[in-house]
Amino acid sequence: MNSNAEIDKVRNNLKSWMRAFNAKDLDALFALYDPESLYANAGAPLMQGVTAIKPWYAQAFAAVQGTLLFKEEYGTQSGDLALLVGKYYFKPPVGEDSPENTTGRVALVYRRALDGRWLLLFDMDNTLPDTKPADFLEGIVLS
Repeated sequence: MNSNAEIDKVRNNLKSWMRAFNAKDLDALFALYDPESLYANAGAPLMQGVTAIKPWYAQAFAAVQGTLLFKEEYGTQSGDLALLVGKYYFKPPVGEDSPENTTGRVALVYRRALDGRWLLLFDMDNTLPDTKPADFLEGIVLS
């Protein structure tokens, strides 16, 4: 895992994103996005720009239950771009079983804004057979 001051700032954006997502706080969530952001969800067409992506999240928040977790597998930064790759898991509420398709992998590209903040530019996720809830029992996991 690459570690330097800039990639750590990118990771801090992701930590803030995770907190906003799990709180279902759209305003806090989209304060972390680049205005030209692209979203490639495994179950939806490509969306471009915050105005296209935000309504999708508003609708998704109504259906999402549990807590989203993230486990980084790779991170790097060069110039004004950075990449984080990892696994995700929707941990169900206490006492509920994990439904199908609660795990997957995500690639996140960030771009440094003129003010120095790192903003989410591209988010692509998919569901794969090599990710499973047990992957989140050890190691560093964000929620």
